[in-house]
Amino acid sequence: MSDAGKHLNQHLEEFLETFQIPSVSVTVYRDPQRTASCDSPYQHFNAGYKDLEHSLCAGPDTMYAIGSCTKSFTAAAIGVLCDRGLLNLEDPVRKYIPEFEMYDPYAGAHLTVRDMLCHRCGLPRHEVSWYPRLDTYTEADMIRILRYLKPNAPFRYKMQYQNLMFTLAGFVIERVSGTSWENFLKENITDPLGLGYVAFDAPDLAAAKDPAVGYRFNDKSGHNEKVEYATLNTMRAAGSISLTSHQLAQWDAMFLHNGSYEGKQILSEEICREMCSPQMLISDPVIEPLQGYVEMQSYGLGLFTECYRGVRILHHGGHIDGFIADQCFVPSRGLAFTVLTNSENAFGARAMRYTLLDRYLELEPVDWIGRFHQFSQKRKEQAASQKRPDPQLSIQYPCPVSLDEIAGEYMDMGYGSITVTACDGRLVIRMGTLTLDGVHVRAQHFLLTEEHVLPGELLEAEVEMDKEGNAAAFLIALESTSAEKIRFVRVKH
Repeated sequence: MSDAGKHLNQHLEEFLETFQIPSVSVTVYRDPQRTASCDSPYQHFNAGYKDLEHSLCAGPDTMYAIGSCTKSFTAAAIGVLCDRGLLNLEDPVRKYIPEFEMYDPYAGAHLTVRDMLCHRCGLPRHEVSWYPRLDTYTEADMIRILRYLKPNAPFRYKMQYQNLMFTLAGFVIERVSGTSWENFLKENITDPLGLGYVAFDAPDLAAAKDPAVGYRFNDKSGHNEKVEYATLNTMRAAGSISLTSHQLAQWDAMFLHNGSYEGKQILSEEICREMCSPQMLISDPVIEPLQGYVEMQSYGLGLFTECYRGVRILHHGGHIDGFIADQCFVPSRGLAFTVLTNSENAFGARAMRYTLLDRYLELEPVDWIGRFHQFSQKRKEQAASQKRPDPQLSIQYPCPVSLDEIAGEYMDMGYGSITVTACDGRLVIRMGTLTLDGVHVRAQHFLLTEEHVLPGELLEAEVEMDKEGNAAAFLIALESTSAEKIRFVRVKH
């Protein structure tokens, strides 16, 4: 084992303890054509428990959900169709989905396949428009809501990461190929690459020989709590694949060989270059722990690209209920790293990415585990210090109508229906599978909280009155990047 590998085992134990992560699986790939005295191109490192309840250790064959690392597979599937002349990156989406529309008519008419894959459609995430309704929304529903979701930036003006466009890309793949998204990937990417068993959605992960259990750390109890696997249904193309760290590293190794793996050309060199080339500059500032180390952040097609300490890297993270994943490769050095965890810690896998880069690029080491942990704690403290409702203000400035009079069903065409009920001096807002707790602040204003999907967040809400003093709409700040609240209009008392 290399010196870098020996040190890594020590880091993994520190990593698990610091970030309260049950287990981690890491694979390092080094191109044997560029690395002397390398017995195997792959090195595997595993630590912790894939299943806390039964004290089962993680191993090299343990399968984890990779979340949005799925996006590189979806972009590659589009690339296969391009290689075969069945579509073009500059084709308008309406060529394949004629009923597709967006809130901005110009964007709807001109959105191209390339636009979908590099996050420049003008829409923010709008996650709550679909997440609580995954178990019921069909392809038609997903296409329909895009007509009503408001942009917060002009078309092709800004890179804004989101999942809806990759869902749309999955629909394009299905319509052009005539088969399902997962069948197309299996027949044209994962099987030719020799990946073996791949889980394309939660039921497939549950049926795997060696699946990890997903967890979410509860700050109040100080323990990891089991999280059920998330079945993405129509959102599969945005983030539903599960793999071992070896399989994901094998996928990254293909990019290091310009679309080829063990003599098989999976993607053309042209498509690989397109996916790995900057398509949209990321204008958001570099997050605090990485300032001074990272620059030139951009998005390609299903992959991020940046310059880390003078070296160009490509990467993507993935988050899905109970899991965080990270993939990274360095074309100039023939290196690839994959980090899979069964935890929802937002910064753990990313800290390990840069720890691996320092070790294998032989750079002066930075305490990335400490830096990201300190940053994470700072964010938690800031969230905890948010101003909470003052009961005296609620008494001094009562709501113009009783809570019982607010109760009823409300509708937004993009976000669907919500049901508002009054219970013990509070409001309960049910939105698909989400339940939000509403506390009165003053006058018509409320603050909403949700413990599981939106922990620590305070969502502003307000009741809108008609001229007769009746509750006519209920507004909720569900999209943090927009100053405009989502307006649910009353449809039933």
